[in-house]
Amino acid sequence: MCDNDCIKPIEIESDLCTDGERCFKVSSLQQLYATSPVPISIETPESSELELMRKLLAEFLGTMLLLIVVASSGIMAEKLSTDVGIQLLQNAISTCGGLTGLILMFGPVSGAHFNPVVSLIDFLHSDMSCKDLILYTVMQVSGAIVGALISNIQFQVRFELSTKERNTSNLWLSEVIGTATLLLLIHSCVRTGRVSVVPFAVGGWICGGYFFTSSTIFANPAVTIGRMFTNTFSGIEPRSAGIFIAFQLVGCFVGYLLIRLFYPRKITMRKDDNLYMRVCIKDIESSNICK
Repeated sequence: MCDNDCIKPIEIESDLCTDGERCFKVSSLQQLYATSPVPISIETPESSELELMRKLLAEFLGTMLLLIVVASSGIMAEKLSTDVGIQLLQNAISTCGGLTGLILMFGPVSGAHFNPVVSLIDFLHSDMSCKDLILYTVMQVSGAIVGALISNIQFQVRFELSTKERNTSNLWLSEVIGTATLLLLIHSCVRTGRVSVVPFAVGGWICGGYFFTSSTIFANPAVTIGRMFTNTFSGIEPRSAGIFIAFQLVGCFVGYLLIRLFYPRKITMRKDDNLYMRVCIKDIESSNICK
């Protein structure tokens, strides 16, 4: 019988394990959970109260800092150049660096979602409870709004809702594409044992998305709401924001289907299956391997 914090591996023979060690085949997702400073229960998606508090605080701070990066770099870009292309490049590079750092900073604590659709995908895959999904979303949206307000204060920008319209159909299509591909990218890394590259993959994809999508890849309902509160280069007026969020949810659904198609949860294990890693354990009694 296994408790919630142990992992269920398959014991295999391997010449990699020596000196009395036993070799197990463990999924990369389970290995990530097992080695996280804040272990996530494998048996149930529900978090303990203390873990949940830490995760929610990480999501709030992470999304707040993400908005500071996005909005502040947009304001600075306007101050440094009158060329829209240069402004966009400055905004993209800053967002790429900031987002990569934030995922590295808070990833081991909360998973560094900073995005309600990322949390929603976890819920749809039964990796997150409904309660945690709601709380994550509330903290992400709250953090985004606070981050936008801090950016305004930091650059002495008058507080007012954005008047920047982004309400054409080509932008809506871009949000579907941007959201779906972002989610597919994240899960393609996680489900093939490349968790360590997620921060750099996501940062690079978002940086590129500033230029290969006509909407500059918002792909995040919380960030979209936060950007309503800064009437600057990166802002979006409320009506446009509502439509953007609707199409981001469409993109989330498309992304979910693509993930299920290309990286299904239940697959037939092969000898060379790259979704699984081998771990060697000598003292099984002190490990979190299920007895």
